[in-house]
Amino acid sequence: MANAGRKGDEGLTKSGGDSVSIKNGQFESGEMDVAAVILAGGRGRRMGGRNKALLTYGNEPFIRRQCRLALEWAKEAIVVAPPSEELLQAVCGLGRVRVVPDEWTGLGPLAGLHAGLKASSSPVVWALACDQPSPSPEAARLLGEKLAAGTHRAAVPIVGGRTQPLHALYRADLASVCGALLAAGERRLGALLEAIAWTGVPEETFIRAGIGLGFATDVDTPEEYRRLLKDAAGPDD
Repeated sequence: MANAGRKGDEGLTKSGGDSVSIKNGQFESGEMDVAAVILAGGRGRRMGGRNKALLTYGNEPFIRRQCRLALEWAKEAIVVAPPSEELLQAVCGLGRVRVVPDEWTGLGPLAGLHAGLKASSSPVVWALACDQPSPSPEAARLLGEKLAAGTHRAAVPIVGGRTQPLHALYRADLASVCGALLAAGERRLGALLEAIAWTGVPEETFIRAGIGLGFATDVDTPEEYRRLLKDAAGPDD
């Protein structure tokens, strides 16, 4: 599945002539040069005001678990959030982790992605939300293969019939597109997909590759968090 960018958006960068390949430096030693960007600046309203990045799963905070798993593939992890002692402590000792603030404060995930894209020194970014406790390097690699196969600007999972704009891959030079959208008053992450050419990767593709769909699970509410912990604990005795 592929979506073309909207007509009449000549001011926005679109696909064409910029496919990912070894020749243009997008790959090194056969592997994609990618940074993981984890959006952790939300206020957690649906979680009762709790910082979802600091919820624990498997005896570690979400954000530490995410960075650790993401670094199995990514060159570095960039956490987009207001710096705090708790957050810095949560990722302490991992290495290859940076915390950067939003430039457009309080404007949601589009603003967070903008900050992460600008901060990345890699040409491709793997974007995650801090409430996705089980990012999958295998799923991200598959997305990378799809991105490399064409001239699209992003590769996005489609799970349960819905696009997953987080746990997706984006070209880092899309920072200018995000900035233009934010300047125009846009806040929706979906607006970025409306403005560019992207390729969708359906859940059947992941399943055929032996990759589970747990990477798409997010935790927005206390009920979902309790369910996550219960499922991890297994059936009652």
